[in-house]
Amino acid sequence: MILVGVVSALAVGGVLAVVGLKLAEGDRGAGSPAAQPPPPQSFAIPGCYNLSVPPVERPRRLNVLGCASVAVALQDMSWSSWGPQGADGAGTAVFKVCDPNCAAGYQLTEPVVVHAWNPQPPRREAICQAGLQIFADMVLAFPNGVPPPNVQKMNTQYNGRPAVHFANYSSGDTRGTQFIGYTYCN
Repeated sequence: MILVGVVSALAVGGVLAVVGLKLAEGDRGAGSPAAQPPPPQSFAIPGCYNLSVPPVERPRRLNVLGCASVAVALQDMSWSSWGPQGADGAGTAVFKVCDPNCAAGYQLTEPVVVHAWNPQPPRREAICQAGLQIFADMVLAFPNGVPPPNVQKMNTQYNGRPAVHFANYSSGDTRGTQFIGYTYCN
């Protein structure tokens, strides 16, 4: 009888030990948060975004300067490259000409070549989706000649064409870049 009691006690003890080990392993796994994969990287050109127009890759159209008044917009864009090294595309630039004033002005369209590079995370207060990077530099080059200076001043050349270099940061260099304004996503 004593032998049966000892064997039973050992069997129960072994089962309890195995169950205890399994529970302890489960507690360790539950206490440590599972490593979350980083959000996928996505890229956007600097522009005018909000909840109805969120940043997207390879946009067909986008207001890029003067979000409230649409001073410069891109439309009919097609992109030949897009990624962490930069973006290249072509389409049409639309300029709002405020002559004699913005309310009575008109629009001017010009073929445009776009080159964007230098992806950077948006500023914290921009409230953008995780993983988004905004190209901090963007050149608009004009293959068919220069828009009138009252529409857009040129400050550089790109592939031998007159161009304007927009920056999504304030560089202080007013001759080499034109501050496009900070990009917000909300």
